[in-house]
Amino acid sequence: MKRVVLAATRTAAVAGMLCAATLAISGPPAHAYDIAATRPLATEAQVPSVLAYWLGGDGRALTAATPYVLRLKVTARQTERGATADGKRGGVRPADSSPAEGKAGPGKTADGKTDAKPEGGKLAQDATDPDRTAQDGNGTAGSKNVNLPRTTGRVFFVGSDDKPHWCSGTSVQAAHRNLVATAGHCVFDTETDSAPMRNWIFIPGYQPGAVPFGVYAGKQAFTHHDFATYRDLDRDYAFVAVHNGLTPQPSRTPGRVIKLADGGRLGDGVGGQGLAYNQEIGRRTAVFAHSMPPVRGATFPLQDPSIRADALLGLKSSRTADGSSWLIGYRKSGRLGYLNGVTIAMSGGAAVSPYFDGELYSVYVAARKVHSGTVPGGVFRDGANEINIL
Repeated sequence: MKRVVLAATRTAAVAGMLCAATLAISGPPAHAYDIAATRPLATEAQVPSVLAYWLGGDGRALTAATPYVLRLKVTARQTERGATADGKRGGVRPADSSPAEGKAGPGKTADGKTDAKPEGGKLAQDATDPDRTAQDGNGTAGSKNVNLPRTTGRVFFVGSDDKPHWCSGTSVQAAHRNLVATAGHCVFDTETDSAPMRNWIFIPGYQPGAVPFGVYAGKQAFTHHDFATYRDLDRDYAFVAVHNGLTPQPSRTPGRVIKLADGGRLGDGVGGQGLAYNQEIGRRTAVFAHSMPPVRGATFPLQDPSIRADALLGLKSSRTADGSSWLIGYRKSGRLGYLNGVTIAMSGGAAVSPYFDGELYSVYVAARKVHSGTVPGGVFRDGANEINIL
């Protein structure tokens, strides 16, 4: 495993900050150092304050949020030799939004405990349905009137500039049905020695003025040690365990009194995409960015020697949003597939993602162990806002 070397003083400072927050990961692949780095985002007691920031003033902060873009410029070039698998191919099956354990639908698991390795470790053949409402990664464009998976939404957060921003995110199947995947730099602030973004939330299916499936405050964030410590873009991904959702209720005094009802677990409301790792490059892939038409095409290997990134994937695209989900084996009928990448940048007419290998799976395994439950009810005051959790 390569490591990206920074200036000695900065490296030492970052390593010191993360020392206490690094998790030991068991299982393959084994390495001499801990793979996953984690940071707390918000406790149950802090959730009302987080939601007051976003929902106060009739959602003024949500409306003001701007797309977040990685500041480091990526100038990747297509290469014949790119990322390589570090073990056998594997994956975790997707699950629909059935709240009852064991009722996730044909060929899917509800508890997330059984990894899917059909066909001797291979995922099932791609089943990406033709969709003329989508923009094709090979150049075919169509209508923007598309139905995104319910798992797709926006993650909102406050950056080191003290301004609200957003990235795309997606619900991923896990044992506790509470996991969100996005780009690492949409969770860990690369401008401030990887401190976590503040007031981090996920809203699936977000539309201005509408929160159809509730708001989910981040509880704990996980990324790869090399991204958190060395800004290695080959590892620019993150998994975030979220608290149970809260759904805004009608109020006679909008903007000041915010009533919120328990919305349950994320996966019970919108389902969860599967996860695939150590897959062959070149598979048909559907990329979903919130509030943008999907992109479809075959992936290809990319490298950017200037930043020592040599395990990247590319897919032809005119635009996408950071944190967008890359799904293989996607079926339009159920709007479920296997997450096999996340957009981290645009470069030369292509969307760029890290290659998902066994080390990503180790980070996922650490994240999926986190349990979260109902946010306790009560009346809370945050500045001019009164938050009533019913």
